[in-house]
Amino acid sequence: MLLPFMGISQIADTVRIKPDWKPSRLHIGIDGSRLMGTAIKAHKSSLGGMVDLDFHRFLFAFEGGVEKIHRIKTYEYTNQGTFFKWGIDYNLIPHNKYRNMVSLGLRYAQSEFSDDLNFEEENAWFGSQVLQFSNKNVSAHWTEILLRLNVQIWKNIFLGSVLRIELMKNISATDQFIPFDIPGWGRNWKSGTDEKTANMGFSYYLIYNFSYREKGIP
Repeated sequence: MLLPFMGISQIADTVRIKPDWKPSRLHIGIDGSRLMGTAIKAHKSSLGGMVDLDFHRFLFAFEGGVEKIHRIKTYEYTNQGTFFKWGIDYNLIPHNKYRNMVSLGLRYAQSEFSDDLNFEEENAWFGSQVLQFSNKNVSAHWTEILLRLNVQIWKNIFLGSVLRIELMKNISATDQFIPFDIPGWGRNWKSGTDEKTANMGFSYYLIYNFSYREKGIP
């Protein structure tokens, strides 16, 4: 009675695809959410992109970009800098024949920036005066947990969306004030002088898939 089941097991073993750690495709994408933010927000200008390379079920990923903010309210605030993020993703559906992807990921992120703050103060003795503060060459780093979704929209073109939770932020010693924003992180304060200890963000990418060899579906 066991012979048919043993035969089926042997057949399954022969057709099972072994892990393939050789890269088979390269994703290069542009951050559409940053382009949209630049288009609709007068105070913000930003550009970002991503690259990832597959190794079996894993993808080694890199993200980067530049950002400038010029906000005028009861004060004038300028922030300009760069950010870089790198880490690994784990593909939860490697068997998808269209190479769509749902993955969990982890990133280490770093930002380098400078910012300036100007505001006018009324003084009974000296009248109106403009106060100026600045931070130069500030660095920040943090960790991100990601949920990614890539969906094929036409041939080698994919639409990617990313939900990210940003944690464990650390900022180098600032010269004169706490930065209002951090490139790649977002708003650094929630109310008054309270800093955000965690943040959440959403991004979407337009991605081109460079596939340079056929790879078996696990």
